Amino acid sequence: MAVLRSKKYLQLSDEEILKRYKDQPMGEDLYFLQIEIEQRDLAEQAGQVLKQERKKARHSLLYYLFYALMFGFFVARFGSDFI
Repeated sequence: MAVLRSKKYLQLSDEEILKRYKDQPMGEDLYFLQIEIEQRDLAEQAGQVLKQERKKARHSLLYYLFYALMFGFFVARFGSDFI
Protein backbone atom coordinates (compact mmCIF):
# COMPACT_ATOMS: atom_id res chain seq x y z
CA MET A 1 0.00 0.00 0.00
CA ALA A 2 1.35 3.40 -0.96
CA VAL A 3 1.87 5.85 1.88
CA LEU A 4 1.36 9.57 1.44
CA ARG A 5 4.60 11.32 2.41
CA SER A 6 5.15 14.99 3.01
CA LYS A 7 7.42 16.82 0.55
CA LYS A 8 8.58 19.02 3.41
CA TYR A 9 9.92 16.08 5.40
CA LEU A 10 11.33 14.25 2.38
CA GLN A 11 13.88 17.04 1.98
CA LEU A 12 15.11 16.88 5.58
CA SER A 13 18.07 14.80 6.74
CA ASP A 14 17.72 12.03 9.32
CA GLU A 15 19.16 14.26 12.05
CA GLU A 16 16.66 17.01 11.30
CA ILE A 17 13.80 14.49 11.37
CA LEU A 18 14.90 13.25 14.79
CA LYS A 19 15.34 16.80 16.08
CA ARG A 20 11.80 17.72 15.05
CA TYR A 21 10.47 14.49 16.56
CA LYS A 22 12.22 15.32 19.85
CA ASP A 23 10.23 18.58 20.05
CA GLN A 24 7.08 16.43 20.41
CA PRO A 25 4.95 17.76 17.54
CA MET A 26 1.22 17.26 17.41
CA GLY A 27 -1.40 16.62 14.78
CA GLU A 28 -0.40 16.54 11.15
CA ASP A 29 3.29 17.15 11.86
CA LEU A 30 3.45 14.14 14.16
CA TYR A 31 1.68 11.97 11.59
CA PHE A 32 4.07 12.84 8.77
CA LEU A 33 7.12 12.58 11.03
CA GLN A 34 6.06 9.09 12.08
CA ILE A 35 5.69 8.10 8.43
CA GLU A 36 9.18 9.43 7.65
CA ILE A 37 10.64 7.65 10.66
CA GLU A 38 9.02 4.42 9.54
CA GLN A 39 10.09 4.80 5.91
CA ARG A 40 13.69 5.67 6.82
CA ASP A 41 13.86 2.94 9.49
CA LEU A 42 14.69 5.40 12.29
CA ALA A 43 12.37 3.92 14.92
CA GLU A 44 15.19 2.85 17.23
CA GLN A 45 16.92 6.25 17.08
CA ALA A 46 13.59 8.04 17.63
CA GLY A 47 12.99 5.94 20.74
CA GLN A 48 16.41 6.84 22.08
CA VAL A 49 15.83 10.53 21.38
CA LEU A 50 12.55 10.48 23.31
CA LYS A 51 14.13 8.55 26.17
CA GLN A 52 16.88 11.19 26.49
CA GLU A 53 14.29 13.97 26.40
CA ARG A 54 12.28 12.33 29.18
CA LYS A 55 15.38 12.03 31.35
CA LYS A 56 15.94 15.78 31.06
CA ALA A 57 12.36 16.50 32.07
CA ARG A 58 12.69 14.87 35.50
CA HIS A 59 13.15 16.94 38.62
CA SER A 60 16.45 17.15 40.41
CA LEU A 61 17.13 15.72 43.85
CA LEU A 62 16.92 19.21 45.39
CA TYR A 63 13.31 19.51 44.21
CA TYR A 64 12.30 16.40 46.14
CA LEU A 65 14.34 17.37 49.20
CA PHE A 66 12.64 20.76 49.31
CA TYR A 67 9.17 19.23 49.34
CA ALA A 68 10.23 16.62 51.92
CA LEU A 69 11.43 19.49 54.13
CA MET A 70 8.14 21.36 53.61
CA PHE A 71 6.21 18.22 54.54
CA GLY A 72 8.37 17.87 57.67
CA PHE A 73 7.55 21.46 58.67
CA PHE A 74 3.86 20.80 58.06
CA VAL A 75 3.90 17.66 60.25
CA ALA A 76 5.85 19.47 62.97
CA ARG A 77 3.37 22.36 63.02
CA PHE A 78 0.07 20.53 62.57
CA GLY A 79 0.93 16.93 63.57
CA SER A 80 -0.24 17.29 67.15
CA ASP A 81 -3.69 18.40 65.94
CA PHE A 82 -4.28 14.99 64.34
CA ILE A 83 -3.06 12.79 67.22
